[in-house]
Amino acid sequence: MIDSGRLTRRTAELSRIAGQGTAVTRLGLSSDEQSARDLVGAWLGARGAAVRRDAAANLFARFQGNGPAILVGSHLDSVPEGGRFDGALGVLCAVEAVEALLDAGTRLRHPIEVVAWADEEGARFGVGLFGSAAAFGRLPSGVSERRDRDGVTIADALRALGEAGDPGRARRDPKDLGAYLELHIEQGPRLESAGVALAVVSGIVGIYHARVTIRGRADHAGATVMTARADALAAAAEVVLAVERIARARPDSVGTVGEIAVRPGAKNVVPGECVFSLDLRAARDHDGLVDEVLAAVARVVSARGVDASIDELARVPATSLDPKIRAVLKRATSSVGVDAPELVSGAGHDAQNPALSGVPTGMIFVRSTGGSHTPREFASPDDAALGAQALANALRELAT
Repeated sequence: MIDSGRLTRRTAELSRIAGQGTAVTRLGLSSDEQSARDLVGAWLGARGAAVRRDAAANLFARFQGNGPAILVGSHLDSVPEGGRFDGALGVLCAVEAVEALLDAGTRLRHPIEVVAWADEEGARFGVGLFGSAAAFGRLPSGVSERRDRDGVTIADALRALGEAGDPGRARRDPKDLGAYLELHIEQGPRLESAGVALAVVSGIVGIYHARVTIRGRADHAGATVMTARADALAAAAEVVLAVERIARARPDSVGTVGEIAVRPGAKNVVPGECVFSLDLRAARDHDGLVDEVLAAVARVVSARGVDASIDELARVPATSLDPKIRAVLKRATSSVGVDAPELVSGAGHDAQNPALSGVPTGMIFVRSTGGSHTPREFASPDDAALGAQALANALRELAT
């Protein structure tokens, strides 16, 4: 049985690492994220797991058995001023599920590995799903040289954590894994609106992340007539509106520009350069959405006489999760008294990388309130315990 009190205490203990009140800022590939890994590793090591960290700073804690391992977990990093549950609850429930099996004296036929993926959010370096992409050979080329706002590269950050600086060395053979399970808060209102505690995820949207740089010409804001300008910010603004228009016209698609920076950044200077982020997501025809937005960028810069370059950070296709694992999770959620609906995730998850690499993969959603990526996000202790018990029941079926 799940120890709800232990799960609640550990949730509070973990949230104190880089947390203040209900807010958590625990960026990927940071010392704070490493402190969180150390804490989780200590819990699992005390139960007899073989604990290790790979070249991408992913944490693995393995309980022995024979044959392909059942991998279960999520991530421990957060966005700036995020909450206590996004990602972290998945790791906490994985730990609690395994502890419950051990408390019950369950004999494992297959190994179970608990994983805490590094830098899922990509808030620091712009590369989301970093740790799982490294483990499954899906990182973009040259990724280790990408820099944060302070000029620190991913390789530097890894070396500061004691790694060699090459995340490509974290790659493992998908054939060594029998399944991957992940629990996560829903991050949306569907379960709350339906009055249901848990859901089974049927698929995950495709995601495209990029950094767009538009280069115009910096000029004096008073002496340069409007017809003689090559305003990089004005061109960027037109692209931002095009992203909104294109995404609104396509069902099951969203487009967001969440970061923007202007150079030289003075009130009396026409902007000469503008750098902004692109976050494009679609449940269907993901590539069509991306192609349409990139075509709009090309049209705008051509019409305005400016230049643009696009640095692609990640392109993860829409992902269907394994039907057999979904059936296991339906049985597991039913076993805790929940008639769990199947939902498509509008957010990206580490589960996409094993699924796209051929590992049978499934996810459980836990009802959350107050949104996501915010200190208001919340999963009740009762719902968290239900999710952990369902996860334990699924692990029992798969590992025994």
